Amino acid sequence: MSEKPRITAVEAFFLSFGGQSPFISLIAFGTIMISYVGRYAGFSMLMTTLLVMINASVVYSLSRRFKKGSGYYTYALHSLTDNLGITTGWIYILYSLSYGGTLMIGGVYLLNLLTGFNSFYLTLIISILAAALVIGGIKISAKYAVVVGVLEILLIVGLSLYFLYRSAFTFYNPVPSHVPVNLAEAILFGIGIPSGYSTVVSYPEEIENAAKNISRTSILVPLLGGGLSSLFFYSLGEMKISGSLVGLILSDFGIIGAIVVSMVAVSDAMLGGIAYILASSRTVYNMSKNGHLVKFLSVEFKGQPKIAEIAVSLVAISVLAFLSSRFSPFVVLELIGGISGMSNLYIHMAAGVSLARIGRKKIVKHIHEMVFSIGSLIFSSWILLISMIQLEKYVVYFFLGWIILGFLIAESLEMMGEDE
Repeated sequence: MSEKPRITAVEAFFLSFGGQSPFISLIAFGTIMISYVGRYAGFSMLMTTLLVMINASVVYSLSRRFKKGSGYYTYALHSLTDNLGITTGWIYILYSLSYGGTLMIGGVYLLNLLTGFNSFYLTLIISILAAALVIGGIKISAKYAVVVGVLEILLIVGLSLYFLYRSAFTFYNPVPSHVPVNLAEAILFGIGIPSGYSTVVSYPEEIENAAKNISRTSILVPLLGGGLSSLFFYSLGEMKISGSLVGLILSDFGIIGAIVVSMVAVSDAMLGGIAYILASSRTVYNMSKNGHLVKFLSVEFKGQPKIAEIAVSLVAISVLAFLSSRFSPFVVLELIGGISGMSNLYIHMAAGVSLARIGRKKIVKHIHEMVFSIGSLIFSSWILLISMIQLEKYVVYFFLGWIILGFLIAESLEMMGEDE
């Protein structure tokens, strides 16, 4: 077996940060968040960041214990039961495909608004380019992530300062006098903004000094992403926004803004696709290697799971192309954005249970971890239940159907094992 290529701590950080597709997430998810809570998007983002940091703290603790790949699948498999491990891995595949797809469609949404080009062809171009970079190797993907990530941080800070300048640096209290009616839905979509850290736990074998670097990344990425996003939404609080954030940027920057946003949209959409195709393919690879998916998907080439990468890429391209041929980019965003949000909450609830089960043997020693896991479970459960009531029913039905299918696969594998 060939030795796996390894990426540095900086490359791992920016691959994980790139999993947020920061600029696209702010524009795409931000437009939806503002439609739910208006000027209180900054407060909603702060609450979202709190939830994500609680969940990230759970992942921080688990990543220091488990050195094997596939993150959430591995945590549940070794600390809970085989069936829950398989189901969690199955849900993570849905999460990574839907969230990565959301980021790529977010880029299509922006480009479609800016250029008027056909969204179906834009979807094909962006998803195929992202898949090609993944199949080209993790080192190529990582170097691309560093360059794009640095540029995006500068762009978000620059825009935030500009919007504050536009509002004459009017600082206000971001906390509303009462809880916004649609806060849960805003948080559900907002979760997608600072959540890139969930990708890096999928391939520790391919990161230098993985135990140290992954745990640091799992905290620093949501902290930076949530902080930048909260600043961005706060800077918009005193401005009267009607329509999408793209329209606001175009009205202020004209053709130059259109060109810059178009370039960022393409690079950012590809970066988000890369991060989640990598994460999904590693989960598929490890599940296959453990006999929980078809064995063929665990075949390696030069130390990398190329068959899994190709399979995941084909699924992502096909599904996104199908949806883009039937619906507008904004509708696709709402559909798969809701699915990715619920999937995100599920896998973090599973991680919370995993950490609680590990920590219960020495509760006094691991009291802080018990607090993180219980806090994650309560907060995630609240958002998930409210979202399932208020989201479109067919989105909820698809999510529940996927969970049921995962349990059926797990039970079938268990029965086959008993027969053998």
